[in-house]
Amino acid sequence: MKIDYTHMGKRIRDRRKELHMTQEALAEQAGISASFMGHIERGSRIASLDTLLAICIALDVSMDFIVGRNDTLSKIIP
Repeated sequence: MKIDYTHMGKRIRDRRKELHMTQEALAEQAGISASFMGHIERGSRIASLDTLLAICIALDVSMDFIVGRNDTLSKIIP
């Protein structure tokens, strides 16, 4: 499966906004800079697996949803 990083970034941005989070708040929770978070959301940089997992945890969403393997927003925390 090839990952569409632009689509993945849009899913991250949409979920972040749904949770009323700023890029800065999400970046802090994920342990990265706000600038790098902006690049991830635009699809212009690729996050490491560790960073992507941290983003998913902060957004309470499955990695399958973020990478586009599942179109249903599934949360990771019950």
